[in-house]
Amino acid sequence: MPRRSTLAVAALLGVLVVALLAVQTGAWVDVVGTGEYERTNVTAVEANGTELATVDVRIADSYAKRYVGLSNTESLGPDEGMLFVHDGEDERAFVMREMAFPLDIVFVGANGTVTKVHHAPLPANGTGEGDLQRYRGTGQYVLEVNRGWTNQTGLDEGDRLRIPGETSGTVEVNETGTISEPRDPMATCTANGTAAAAMAPDERPVVSALGANGTRLGSVRAAVAANGSERFTGLSETESLGDDEGMLFVYDDVGTRTFVMRDMDFPLDIVFADANGAVTAIHHAPVPPEGTNESELTGYEGTGQYVLEVNRGWTNETSLDVGDRICFPVNQ
Repeated sequence: MPRRSTLAVAALLGVLVVALLAVQTGAWVDVVGTGEYERTNVTAVEANGTELATVDVRIADSYAKRYVGLSNTESLGPDEGMLFVHDGEDERAFVMREMAFPLDIVFVGANGTVTKVHHAPLPANGTGEGDLQRYRGTGQYVLEVNRGWTNQTGLDEGDRLRIPGETSGTVEVNETGTISEPRDPMATCTANGTAAAAMAPDERPVVSALGANGTRLGSVRAAVAANGSERFTGLSETESLGDDEGMLFVYDDVGTRTFVMRDMDFPLDIVFADANGAVTAIHHAPVPPEGTNESELTGYEGTGQYVLEVNRGWTNETSLDVGDRICFPVNQ
């Protein structure tokens, strides 16, 4: 009897080991399969509402489909892609597993706003699973298209994808493939100071820079500092910012304010904007000399309800200037 029990336990352990290996290697997908893919059309829309392009996508809305992705696809047509659909918005990482062609990988928030764009080349031959580059971003949806598609169409962070049912957080493909019209994110651009102040730091809205004529100049994903403690700390505990990152300081109303480079490790552009997002002042702030006392710090003054801090040089690169606007959806 004890021998039978031992053999049974050993057999069970063997099954578990095989199952674990199958999950880790993805071999289980070959057995289970992905099933049929639904298709729909996704439209890329500029922040000002101009339609940029439409792409025909297969929908990857199950774990198996998301795991396989486009790895079993030899090539895409110029207007084809795959839309990965998740249950909710979260930080995610994609890899170029067993891919035959390079991709643009577009992360999209629950309301359709583009949060991150990666241009992913093919991995070098022989690259192991653990050595694959992770392409990270935040979103509920991820669009994969041929590499260069976003450059050709002009799609950039802060723009939108019109996805059927995206405002409800689920994708519903109707019989005609008609795409529902989402709410324009610019309709609530800095229009509600109370709602803006209520944003938590982890919400990290996309802040877009708009020219005086409405042309979008650039965008950053910004942490929100909406209370006294957060505004005092600012970016002083941050080692560095990514090229498309920043911090948005939110106040209850318009006022004259002074910012200093307290305990900062990197230089900044400091952008003051009024209640409507109109830029009233821009400062290019260097790192203070080592040993500078608090009382000796240069004060950067401006009038506004919002202050955006970004890497120094960002406003020059995007051509943002006084009289232009910063804009963000207060209900993302």
